[in-house]
Amino acid sequence: MWVEVFTSSDLDQAGNGLYMSLALTMYIMKFINIRVLSRKANSFIYELEHNKMFDLLKSEEAQMWSKQQKSFRNVVILYTGGSVCSAIFAFVGVLFDKEYNLGHPYWLPFDWRNPERYWYAYSFNVIGILVSCFSNVSLDMLGCYTIFHIGLLYKLLGMRYSSIRSLKEVLAIKEFRKLFLLHTSIKRMTKECEILISHYVLTQIIFSGLIICFSGYRLQKMNILADLSQFLGMLQFLSVMILEIYLPCHFANQITSNSAELINNIYDCEWFQFSGVNQKFIRLYMEFFKEPEQLRAGKYFEVGLPIFTKVMNNAYSYFALLLNMDK
Repeated sequence: MWVEVFTSSDLDQAGNGLYMSLALTMYIMKFINIRVLSRKANSFIYELEHNKMFDLLKSEEAQMWSKQQKSFRNVVILYTGGSVCSAIFAFVGVLFDKEYNLGHPYWLPFDWRNPERYWYAYSFNVIGILVSCFSNVSLDMLGCYTIFHIGLLYKLLGMRYSSIRSLKEVLAIKEFRKLFLLHTSIKRMTKECEILISHYVLTQIIFSGLIICFSGYRLQKMNILADLSQFLGMLQFLSVMILEIYLPCHFANQITSNSAELINNIYDCEWFQFSGVNQKFIRLYMEFFKEPEQLRAGKYFEVGLPIFTKVMNNAYSYFALLLNMDK
């Protein structure tokens, strides 16, 4: 695909393949990242599954957990469905063209624009893109679920802090000590999560602005009525790319908001009615809650909704610049 881009005769022809070339390059970098960190990822998942501290103890916790997991499942279905549909629309649309075209152009060492060889190029294009699509979606959802799970643990911790209000002081202090240990484990898991997703999110944010830019450029060049299926496929691809940036930012923002809410959950415990020694103990620990937890991408910036807004602003700036260059 990169050979096709660099050998293109004009900007329009290059733009037809550039957005997908960038997307697949980003996928390769995500694959290398998870491959290098595979042992850390395995140990991270193993601890989430087997650490007894993370077990659900009450029916309210189980209901909350189940509800949140179902919402993530809907995200997976939406994201996967949109990705597959965008590819299918692109492949179906070229079949109605008068000339021989590919859904996602790539360079071949032979002339494929004839009835004998076109279907070889077309079949490889379909298989390659669909395999890449499912692989990319799987890596994205693995990264997002890692972030989502940590945010859910902070929400679980907040629920347990709030439930202490009904306990007597002696039992409440024992429960506090257990939750302090749980909080320490979750903070350690947050740091491990940051190691796993740091370079993946950094790569995604850097490349996504350019991909959205070239996707918008191709949409702007399309004749909607003449290339309706291609237009719909491109529109879905653009939506999926925006969602691809938004999801890790959204789930990382959940970590920040849920960890920031912990100090309010502790205040709800009516700890000010405890003895002086226990009040000092709780006040001392509450110092750790002043700054909420935040994931960082490559130690350059904090992952959250503000960075998503900046990426979208940058993508629009690139798009406007590209239109001026075209004129």
